Amino acid sequence: MDNSFYKLKYFFTFIIAICLVNVYAQDIPNNGFEEWSSGEPVSWNTLDQDVLGVTFDMVTEDNTDPFQGDACIKMETVSNYFWLYGDVVMPGLITLGEIEANPLTQEGSITGGVPYSQNPQSLSGYFKYFPQEVDTASIGLVLFKWNEDTRDTLAAGIFQVGEEMAEWTPFEAVLEYFIWEQPDTLNIIAASSSDEEELMAGSTLYIDELTLNYGPTSIIEPDFTGDFNVYPISFTKQFRVEMNLVKKEKTVFKVFNINGQLISSHIFYIKNTPVNINYSDLKSGIYIITATTETGISFSQKVQIH
Repeated sequence: MDNSFYKLKYFFTFIIAICLVNVYAQDIPNNGFEEWSSGEPVSWNTLDQDVLGVTFDMVTEDNTDPFQGDACIKMETVSNYFWLYGDVVMPGLITLGEIEANPLTQEGSITGGVPYSQNPQSLSGYFKYFPQEVDTASIGLVLFKWNEDTRDTLAAGIFQVGEEMAEWTPFEAVLEYFIWEQPDTLNIIAASSSDEEELMAGSTLYIDELTLNYGPTSIIEPDFTGDFNVYPISFTKQFRVEMNLVKKEKTVFKVFNINGQLISSHIFYIKNTPVNINYSDLKSGIYIITATTETGISFSQKVQIH
């Protein structure tokens, strides 16, 4: 009997295309996997454990060929035999959250993450992958916001690979935002096998130098009220503006520079349909986007183009 353990379904199939320039690796604890304690990467949790005297050791420090520094992380899908259970297969898995898992009962969950309050556009880094047969590795991230007793998923992104990559190769998992709000929790999850029906013992994933990326534009002190939100779509060089109006009405959007000079004006008839404002012709600097409806409702947001 083949017990392929993988009910930890915390990978995602969402992707959007966004250009990136500014990066801040320090947002991710132990992002280069240089720090280890008792065989575990500091600040990260793994599936490694002892079960009925059998050791599952899927995540290890590798010093033979790191992309940068003295170490990288190695994750390998491992199979162990248990009497009455048969072969139990577990992937090499890391997370910034908490793991509860029992390979024999095939039950498990990942919760939480680390405190975080920014709005990145993607996660990038470097990897090598040696899959067995049709196996697939995944590296993903998710942003959460806790609302009393519930947790809202604000954004998620995933990178998946199913072919051999014997040399260090850059990857990028681009976030798709479902709710444009300020998060309070970030989780990153990576696994050497991510298809629960095709776990293959021996598949090995190496990762190094994880980085959170922030685009060439930023929102200065966003309100996050839900009535007027602005966020950048860097790939198309546009600001996406979301409004929540009671009824459809004529709305004038204007862009001013920091000195109060009018740069552009746009008219839309909207209620709660997002509109896009192009900024491809704007130079680096701080700008103010305003929206005024025909009934006198007014909003404004300060933005910066780097």
